[in-house]
Amino acid sequence: NAKEISQYADELSLIGELETQLRDVVKALESVAKGTYGACKYCGQDIDLKRLEARPHSSSCVSCKKMLTQEL
Repeated sequence: NAKEISQYADELSLIGELETQLRDVVKALESVAKGTYGACKYCGQDIDLKRLEARPHSSSCVSCKKMLTQEL
């Protein structure tokens, strides 16, 4: 029983992460359709190409992301 509970908890965590990634990808596709893909949603500057290659669904540049994560 404990093994099943542990496995269920792991699966819930994975499901949550996959749902978040799917939401981010859908938003990225919407920004492609609008013609705003690759622009930071906070400062409006272009997101570095290397960042987009590593994380294509990024919606913020590295500078804004660092600033936001420091505030948390």
